[in-house]
Amino acid sequence: MDPFTKKILKVLGIYIVFAVIVLILFQTVFMLSFIPTGSMEGTIQTNSVIFSTRYDVDEDKLERYDILTFVSPNDPDVTYIKRLIGLPGETVEVKEGKVYAGGVELDNSFIKESQRQIGDGIYEIPEGCYFFMGDNRNNSNDIRFWERLYVPANNIQAKAKCVLFPFSKAGSLCYD
Repeated sequence: MDPFTKKILKVLGIYIVFAVIVLILFQTVFMLSFIPTGSMEGTIQTNSVIFSTRYDVDEDKLERYDILTFVSPNDPDVTYIKRLIGLPGETVEVKEGKVYAGGVELDNSFIKESQRQIGDGIYEIPEGCYFFMGDNRNNSNDIRFWERLYVPANNIQAKAKCVLFPFSKAGSLCYD
């Protein structure tokens, strides 16, 4: 084999190994998501690309207000990105545009606009399940309107960390 062919095969081999490593990392450690709807507007704009991590979605690492991607409990072919509002065993009440957990009003500083009274109700979250809502509450297909209301822990895929695109909106999504 001539030196040029050896060099080409070596470079090709390096690219293939690199591609396999990247593929494995994005199947097990990281996740990129394209956001096609406005249900999280106010925080995540329509057509954004989000970088998420898969390694920190164990039940003991999830906190209220985290933004998470998860498989719909109603349709396994649909993946959502929403804000975690209610934790296992809690009672969440949505009433007159406000959200309460255990009788305490929750922070709503991140929502796009005041919530209309659509979806008012009392939601008792089973153990091992979570309650999610979009930040654009008036335009969000979330738990308040689903047949199966709660997301089982094993449906949660990744925790959103930052917006990558559009560049004008790039930045952290971590709740302080």
